Amino acid sequence: MVTIRILDYVNQAYNNDDGQVIHDILLQHMKQGGGSMSFQYTHSDPQPNEITLSFQGIDSVPSSFVNSALIQLLESFSFDKIKSTIRFSSTNQQINEMIRSRFLFEVERKRKRKEKDVIAAH
Repeated sequence: MVTIRILDYVNQAYNNDDGQVIHDILLQHMKQGGGSMSFQYTHSDPQPNEITLSFQGIDSVPSSFVNSALIQLLESFSFDKIKSTIRFSSTNQQINEMIRSRFLFEVERKRKRKEKDVIAAH
């Protein structure tokens, strides 16, 4: 298990640049085999290959940070892989909702794009 405390790597979780730093760290760990844990916002017994992203000391995050740090991972991994690898700690309702809503929007957008591609191919 590895815990990535956002404020250990950036001064704030405020913009695309901050998110890119966190994305690059997450990407490195995921490529090294971060692995089959549940996507959840609460603490439970740590598992050996999970990545915990800690929002300790952060009160809120804008969509630009979430897009850069997390949503961009969809370019390299499936939503299921991300969901099964990354856990979140020290979050609040605003952070949880921002992460949830951004993933919902992007996953749905990808699904619709795939459907359009399938229809166009026929």
